[in-house]
Amino acid sequence: MTAPQYRKAIPGLLADEFFLAGLDDMTGEQRLEPQALAAGLAAAVLGELVLTRHMVVEGGALRVADVAVADGLQEKVRLWVRKDRSVVLAKDWIMVLVGRDIATLVRHRMLAAGKVVRTSRKRLLRKPLELYVPPSLSTAAAAGVRIAGNLSVPRPLSTPDLLLAGLLRATGRDREILSHCEPGVHEELDRQLRENLCPSAAQLVDHTTEVLVTAAVTPLF
Repeated sequence: MTAPQYRKAIPGLLADEFFLAGLDDMTGEQRLEPQALAAGLAAAVLGELVLTRHMVVEGGALRVADVAVADGLQEKVRLWVRKDRSVVLAKDWIMVLVGRDIATLVRHRMLAAGKVVRTSRKRLLRKPLELYVPPSLSTAAAAGVRIAGNLSVPRPLSTPDLLLAGLLRATGRDREILSHCEPGVHEELDRQLRENLCPSAAQLVDHTTEVLVTAAVTPLF
């Protein structure tokens, strides 16, 4: 397929933002459970391709543009989806990417870009905890502050931020990020997800939720 032509979105590294939004901005520890982090990152990388119009989700199935992507990780995933005709559905590709350790691939991309540094923290009677933290921990809170601020006005979220907010909701991270907000903020997010999110992005959010509900019964790993 050629690149689809729907409402233009600002390209962004959605998975990087999702990873950072999962961090505790005081300790640098990842607050998302491993399977929620992995599924969210898998959907976020697919979301990056949706935002750059290299991919659409139609009836639950992924369709990929025959146009190369500049970002190395996005191109790797685009080629996986394009070449493997045995997997069609977006929810199945989320599972496949989890199995291919998409979380590690995203962390490596962030390390290479200088967005995070690798460090470790000693723990009593346990192996050291490996952490991937931004040079400034305030970066971890940036997306959540931006999303909460716009929803509180209320003001429409950009397409990337709305998809990010949807994935944070699907993985349960929104509860902490929006915990200081008025109840109406949650209703505003629901409204914007329902009315403003493009169909491909909305399906990614739904499939992420579905994968994690299934994982609650049958763990992903």
